Amino acid sequence: MFELFKKKNFTLLWWGQLCSQFGDRLIQMILVGLVAAHASGSSLTLAKVLAFTSLPALIVSPIAGAYVDRWNRKRTMIICDLIRSGLILLLPFLAAWPNHLFLYMNVFGLFAVASFFVPARLAIIPDLVEQSQLATANAVFTTSGMVGGALTLLIGALLVEWFGTAKSCWVNSAAYTASALLILPIRSSSGFLVPAAEAPLKIMEEVWEGVNQLWRHDNTRRVVGLLAILTAGGGSAMVVGTILVQRCLGTITKDLGFLSLWLGIGMFLGTVIYGRWGARHTRRVVLGFSFVGAGLSLAAFMGAIALLRSGAAASVAALGMGICVGPAGVLANTLVHEAHPERMHGRIFSSLGIVVNISFISSMLSAGWIAERFGDLWMLSGVAAVFAFCGLALIYYKER
Repeated sequence: MFELFKKKNFTLLWWGQLCSQFGDRLIQMILVGLVAAHASGSSLTLAKVLAFTSLPALIVSPIAGAYVDRWNRKRTMIICDLIRSGLILLLPFLAAWPNHLFLYMNVFGLFAVASFFVPARLAIIPDLVEQSQLATANAVFTTSGMVGGALTLLIGALLVEWFGTAKSCWVNSAAYTASALLILPIRSSSGFLVPAAEAPLKIMEEVWEGVNQLWRHDNTRRVVGLLAILTAGGGSAMVVGTILVQRCLGTITKDLGFLSLWLGIGMFLGTVIYGRWGARHTRRVVLGFSFVGAGLSLAAFMGAIALLRSGAAASVAALGMGICVGPAGVLANTLVHEAHPERMHGRIFSSLGIVVNISFISSMLSAGWIAERFGDLWMLSGVAAVFAFCGLALIYYKER
């Protein structure tokens, strides 16, 4: 790991990721604050807002991956950061208008641009390190993304809680600008992979090719299934859990930030534990125990919030949940990099984005609807049971 940080290009990308990630997390807290101000306690309303932010990734991601495989990935990331930096500054003005149509269009644009940034960042990693360091590089980005994301989410939560959404938008813009400036000096081995622009039909053909490759390969097909289950459960728990925390602990974003911090620390520890001892076991067994642990941790989280109303106990449960799910990110990215040639990484990661967003959007809307009719605890109990069942199935079928 320390050898990787001796590489200037890798280090710049790593710092740029942290800045960009802070911007991503801050806008999430801003939206949560807006929903709490206008529709407090409504799981369905929060689900609709978060689903709307995920919809651009679902629509744009397939096309984005094909273009990322053609464009200079470094330049793509810089342009995406600068566009988002400008769009963020418009949010305070658009939010003040009686008609929020342009506000929602602005939010749509923010997350549509992110659909180009994410696959470009994932696809550029093999250009910056040797093949033998690829697994370690993915582990570093995954673990730092987990912990950094949790820390930046906490900072964003405190900013929104203390200073409001308007001032937080200006901080958000500065974060995206800093990311662009850090990425600017990077020297990548890949340039324009296809020098001439292609017809739209050709682009769609390559999008379909990426989907086919994703489904036909055994390893990535397993990744698709696991990510679908994880994001469905995660989306449901995020929506319902957010409302549960706000209602039981009495804050808008502050407690969410601290709980996310412990979740991120747990993910870091889980990934370190997997890196140290996980190789001794098969990937299926590791994932099986991860799912079972996630289900038990979610059940403990519900008890800590709803029964004990204790932020400290909920933090312990969040830490345990993070430890259980930590290895999943490393396994997913490494399987994709190992299974497919570099020229298709952008398309493959974008195809994974389709699965993630369909699962995420549908689960959030369903969870919001179910929670408002049957209760938050029933909804979260169902998610915990699904996680535990999937984990036991993975372990059982492997042992057979």
